[in-house]
Amino acid sequence: MNRCAVKKMIAIITLSLMVALGLSVMSTSSTFALTYSQDIGVNFTFNSSVRLSLSSADLRINELAPGAASDSNIITVGIFTNNANGYTLSASVGNNTAYNTRNLIHRDSTVVASFASVDYTTTPTITTNTNLVDNTWAYSYSTDAGSSWANYNGLPLYSDETHVALLKESSTPVASISGDEIRFKIAAKAATSQISGEYNNVINFTLVATPVPKTLEMAYEEAGKEKLNGYYKMQDMSASICNAAEVLDEESQMQAIDVRDRKTYWITKLRDGKCWMTQNLDLDIDADAEYTDEDTDIEDSVSGLGSTYETNDTTWSNANDWPESYDPGNKIWDGTIDFRGETTLDNMTQGANTHYHIGNYYNWTAAVAALYTGNNAEYDIDQSICPAGWTLPKGGPIDGSPEPGSFQYLVEQYGWDENSYTMEDTIWEAPLYFTLGGAWHGDSLNVATSGEFLSSVSVGYGSVFVLGIGPDGMVEPDLYDGRGAGLSVRCVSR
Repeated sequence: MNRCAVKKMIAIITLSLMVALGLSVMSTSSTFALTYSQDIGVNFTFNSSVRLSLSSADLRINELAPGAASDSNIITVGIFTNNANGYTLSASVGNNTAYNTRNLIHRDSTVVASFASVDYTTTPTITTNTNLVDNTWAYSYSTDAGSSWANYNGLPLYSDETHVALLKESSTPVASISGDEIRFKIAAKAATSQISGEYNNVINFTLVATPVPKTLEMAYEEAGKEKLNGYYKMQDMSASICNAAEVLDEESQMQAIDVRDRKTYWITKLRDGKCWMTQNLDLDIDADAEYTDEDTDIEDSVSGLGSTYETNDTTWSNANDWPESYDPGNKIWDGTIDFRGETTLDNMTQGANTHYHIGNYYNWTAAVAALYTGNNAEYDIDQSICPAGWTLPKGGPIDGSPEPGSFQYLVEQYGWDENSYTMEDTIWEAPLYFTLGGAWHGDSLNVATSGEFLSSVSVGYGSVFVLGIGPDGMVEPDLYDGRGAGLSVRCVSR
């Protein structure tokens, strides 16, 4: 039993002494008890550790005959670490003082002779030391206590940052007592004409504890961002934070808060390398509010962006140039293709803070935070009502290769086929969670049977490119609808 375990056990022990005295007074008996207790301190030290041990200080080929090959002694490299994500063990040759070379060089610096290293950039095929070329050397190793050995190979120079000679790795901690180990040796072959003498170099073993993969939340923390109401802020998103996150999909999801109205949203780093909202935008546009570049995806400031209509309000105009949005209330789609046959918002389940929250519907003018956008030109507006640090995705057919931040590039990363318009991964399931929220034209249409998401790209007169989703799994990143229609909004990091 280790010391930590002992101390944890002691922590729950209490010492008690009870003394009972019985007295008899007028045929009536009473019992008195004395109780004594004492606390015991608990102390132990925890340190993450990583350690190597070598069974010998040197590798030696004691007697190498002219025209012959020989192995060195075998050394054991012991590996010990309690790192939760395991380790990698690699090797290199040389140093930055006497041996800035991969060759074994003659001890007498006046002698021009060496054993050249085997080429480490090719697949190793040398199975026995006798197959070495004259006056060359190589290494071999075993991960099963010497029962089998890897083919002989060359080592990269200590300063080579491109190539790594990986010997062993683990994704879990190493047992603290026994550890992991490898067996390691070198071999050389000499020509009959090779100059006699001692040949030297140094071999470096590098043990690295595998770092914890960085999630999106860890990237926020590393950037020194502060929380609001227990959440990191949507407006603190930046390219550097998103790029720093290494974990993708579900493992990187977190909730962040919009400082404009204190609503929270699920966000995730996805396979296109961008961070996306995986929940629909639910900002209620306030006609009297001024939105600035500190809180909104705009260059300066804007106000008078219409207003958000309440549930059951039927004054939606379907105008192309006047910003409008509609709040259906805290409605959620339950993630099934057919919402129990119910296709109206009134019959949908109430809920909040879920991936399937319907959010608000916005016409394109509202989504791009503009009072008038013109009706004739085909163009891309680089601003939106998304939180600062976020923007509308690019939409429509993209000439050449689509880029990260576009609907097409995103769905391609999840198996979208441009010929069949189908995906390997269902778009409304994890980690994308796109909803089948329908559209709004003064009345909710196709709820639970389709979904449409606004892009930043206008097309022709009065239309805009959208990401369209059908209940059969068909995904169309080049669909378009009228600018006046109320559609869902998903924001992507800049």
